[in-house]
Amino acid sequence: MRQLSRFKALKVIHDTRGKIFAAQFIKKDGTTRKMVARIGVSKNLQGGENGAKAKNNLVTVYDMAKGGYRMINLKTLLTLKASGETYEVI
Repeated sequence: MRQLSRFKALKVIHDTRGKIFAAQFIKKDGTTRKMVARIGVSKNLQGGENGAKAKNNLVTVYDMAKGGYRMINLKTLLTLKASGETYEVI
């Protein structure tokens, strides 16, 4: 398992270009969550603003299992699996 900084984790997520990736992170309530997700999905969009901003370390993704949009906080990201590589986020 390779180690990766949080900044580079964001780059790895964006470099998937819509391909499926897996992430494990700590949710706001303190529990750990594993998610299989994609970025760049425009299904079911209804307008409004995206709450994810670069300053608050949030990335909006489409959760493949739940079929809805979720946010991943890069500050609490533990592991990331993308493009056949597994990373430990430090």
